[in-house]
Amino acid sequence: MSGDPFVALPGAIATEGAPSHFGAPLAEQRALAEGNAVVSLSHRGVVTVAGPDRLSWLNSMTSQQLVGLKPGESVETLLLNQQGRIEQAIRFVDDGERAWLLVDEGHADSLTE
Repeated sequence: MSGDPFVALPGAIATEGAPSHFGAPLAEQRALAEGNAVVSLSHRGVVTVAGPDRLSWLNSMTSQQLVGLKPGESVETLLLNQQGRIEQAIRFVDDGERAWLLVDEGHADSLTE
């Protein structure tokens, strides 16, 4: 996706319109794991779900335990069809008021449906 402001930062090495690293991928990975870095997810699709029952509703359709997650905790989960086959891989975080579901680029519309 073009227009990602991270691409304009000094040293950005862009892949498909999003920066993959800034010249020192291993050091950047360590900083991210330590909570001392940010990463652009502008090339991902985002779906939000609000309402008091959002965690239990989403929990009933996905592979990961979502009920009881604290605001800011994140998990990866899978949306499965009735045969147990994977339909979507989802990166999930809840902010206490809404759930944020991050999916691969181009998958947000099918997840919403």
